[in-house]
Amino acid sequence: MKRLNLIFLLAICISCTKARDETAQEEFNFSYRIDTVLVDSGEDFIYLRRGLGLGALSPDKKQLFNFNPDVPRIEVIDLEQMKLVDQKPMDLEGPLGTGFPRGLKISEDGKFFFVGFTDFREFDPTLQERKLYRFRTEKPEGLEENEALGEEFFISNNGNQVFAPYGPENGEEPKTGMAMITLEDLSLKKFPFDLWQRTQNYIASLYIDGKLQSRSFEQVDVYPMESQVLVSSHNFNEVYLLDLESDSVIHKTYHSELTADTKKVPGRTTLNAPEQMREVFIQMNEEVEFSNFYFDEQNQKFFRFSRELDRKIGDSTVHKQILTIFDQDLNQLHEENFPIDYFGLKFFKDGKLWSFVNIDDELGFIIFTFDY
Repeated sequence: MKRLNLIFLLAICISCTKARDETAQEEFNFSYRIDTVLVDSGEDFIYLRRGLGLGALSPDKKQLFNFNPDVPRIEVIDLEQMKLVDQKPMDLEGPLGTGFPRGLKISEDGKFFFVGFTDFREFDPTLQERKLYRFRTEKPEGLEENEALGEEFFISNNGNQVFAPYGPENGEEPKTGMAMITLEDLSLKKFPFDLWQRTQNYIASLYIDGKLQSRSFEQVDVYPMESQVLVSSHNFNEVYLLDLESDSVIHKTYHSELTADTKKVPGRTTLNAPEQMREVFIQMNEEVEFSNFYFDEQNQKFFRFSRELDRKIGDSTVHKQILTIFDQDLNQLHEENFPIDYFGLKFFKDGKLWSFVNIDDELGFIIFTFDY
């Protein structure tokens, strides 16, 4: 393991602020230390083209499995030794094919889930047995005749359920809510709420000669936990909680003193020239963005990152990066400027936040150690 102390200086930041919640909270004391480490890949290389977007942690968080679709293979990275320790050959097609996944998930019992846009594939821990689920084309019972699942699948931590947006089959209409499918018996349960109707306002569509050429996609973030699922949008300083025990949905909204709480809706979303589409994307890039939620099990706190335009230098943009901390019940405790990139793989391990960083095409992590 190489430590790159020259890249990041030791940072101690102690801040106090009042929580923005229904009731006043005591001042929040918070400090952290930064270390940067580099993974030893030996004579090989680690696939970073997607920024670890096809990476997943082992259940004990001691290993990181990174899928390289170009070879294809799974790269096994030991996070204790900080080195590449194995590479497992895989197939894209055939009886043990992974397909062309957009994400990888490893369940608590060690099953591998390769998640695509139209299906997902479940492998046993040995990667020698596979199940294929095609819920987009093989509609599960519980959906209405004119309903379908969306293109996003999210696997529960125990690997027993999958969550997916559901709603009208017509792709131009917003989804109605989130469906939970139990994989053992393929039973389906619906959780209706209005997040997709609200994000519909941000979708930009390009028409040439009256024909649709392209359309932007609004990502919805899903963070499964044991008895609840957090669903959020990068447009809103909010979260929807799916309570799996009571089959209910709780909507929590927050206020930030450092950024806007809602991304501005573009003045025009029906466009007729590629230049107009690029202008909308530039405008949206300058607006506030909110990340998924991350849970620190050791300290029982949720983290969420956001960013917003700070200033422009010529054609370049400089964003302020913000961290917001919540307690285990998702009550807001604290927010402050924080030296971390909004994008990229992040996870908590032993109470420390690990954030992926590409260092001259080598895999590195910035590790934050916190004191509360």
